[in-house]
Amino acid sequence: MHWALAGQVPQLAAAVCTPRTTDEVAAVLRVCHDATVPVTAAGGRSGVCGASVPVHGGVVLDLTALAGVVSVDDVSGVVEVLPGTFGPDLERELGTAHGLSVGHFPQSFDIATVGGWVACRGAGQYSTRYGKIEDMVAGLEVVLADGSVIRTGGAPAAAVGPDLTQLFTGSEGTLGIITRVWLRTHPLPPV
Repeated sequence: MHWALAGQVPQLAAAVCTPRTTDEVAAVLRVCHDATVPVTAAGGRSGVCGASVPVHGGVVLDLTALAGVVSVDDVSGVVEVLPGTFGPDLERELGTAHGLSVGHFPQSFDIATVGGWVACRGAGQYSTRYGKIEDMVAGLEVVLADGSVIRTGGAPAAAVGPDLTQLFTGSEGTLGIITRVWLRTHPLPPV
């Protein structure tokens, strides 16, 4: 980030796309892949390392419109959530409607998105009770650079090959764009 210390911006994006569905993310990535245009994923932009700065120009994929809780499994306690969902919105819905919490509270909680937590392997001093985000991720839906969509997780823990969920967790958008997250939740503590 030497450019930031010098007060410079390395490149500006040629375009900003704000997809609302996995299919729209896949379509953008297909076009960019075919035209060899770089893509930079962006969510809450709360990171301090410049990951959402398009250092090579190209397209910025703003994922904040891909937001909301899709479902909560009352038996397993797993929540299906879209990556542009901000932390307070997720916790409010889980707590109010289900008496649950993900229990992940990085310092950037108020301005960070679920996709950012996972893509940047978020942690924080308020996240010690239930572990780091990689301990909470049960599965992912990811769009690869060529526009193909894969889902990870849901398989037994042994003899199924590499753990793709952990491969994408912390990959900062370099291996694919996270479009759906399944997180383990916990009951809210008694008041």
